[in-house]
Amino acid sequence: MNRLAVVIYFSRAGQNKQHGAAQYINVGNTALVAGKLAAQLGCPAVDLQAIPAYAADYAATLQRTKTELAQAAAVQLAPLTVDLTAQTQFFLGFPIWWRTLPQVVVTFLQQVDLAGKQLYPFCTHEGSGFGRSLDALQKLAPQAQLLPGLAVRGSNAYKADQALINWLQSLQLK
Repeated sequence: MNRLAVVIYFSRAGQNKQHGAAQYINVGNTALVAGKLAAQLGCPAVDLQAIPAYAADYAATLQRTKTELAQAAAVQLAPLTVDLTAQTQFFLGFPIWWRTLPQVVVTFLQQVDLAGKQLYPFCTHEGSGFGRSLDALQKLAPQAQLLPGLAVRGSNAYKADQALINWLQSLQLK
């Protein structure tokens, strides 16, 4: 097991936009990619959980996230299930909401010290790629080493295995 790396991710199941329409999924797209990545790396995967959880309804989640973003709101997080102090490699996964990071991820980054750590971002999206999230990551974790990331179309998350292998090989981690 890789004790220096950890996959930290935020994901949401329920109604999600896939192929241009809201469809119900049992496991969030980012969770699918995070699980595959953790298996490839042999490290733990830690789910960031908002309190209260986001609604399964797509329209309700859109409204909540729009308000959170407009107000730059801090989102209460459930306590993490792993101690992050020993890790040096952070694989941070998130869906792209409103072309940037969800406020859940922003809150996490405001609470954790990533100075001197390697930060490998990955996201799921439905056409926007990383959007503005890489700029946001640089501002929120300026003392972390921000490394090349991987953007996966959410509707293709279930078949992201080869993309993950290629990404890890390009980073010389596999």
